[in-house]
Amino acid sequence: MKCKFITSDNLCTGKYNGFACIKGQCSYYQESLKCEYHDETGDYCRKYARFGCVGKDSCETLADYLAATAEEA
Repeated sequence: MKCKFITSDNLCTGKYNGFACIKGQCSYYQESLKCEYHDETGDYCRKYARFGCVGKDSCETLADYLAATAEEA
């Protein structure tokens, strides 16, 4: 997931400036995962027929999607 508030050293520059990234616990992260291509659980992407939820910001192209899933690993 690409968050506009996270620096390259995994620190937050937004509301929780200076703290480490908490990803799944961050409301911005949870909102960005909502996408019309994901099933009800958010685990399966119908657009690319793959498991893994990357959110709207990372699904324009298959390359974007694959890059985002690689970052999560």
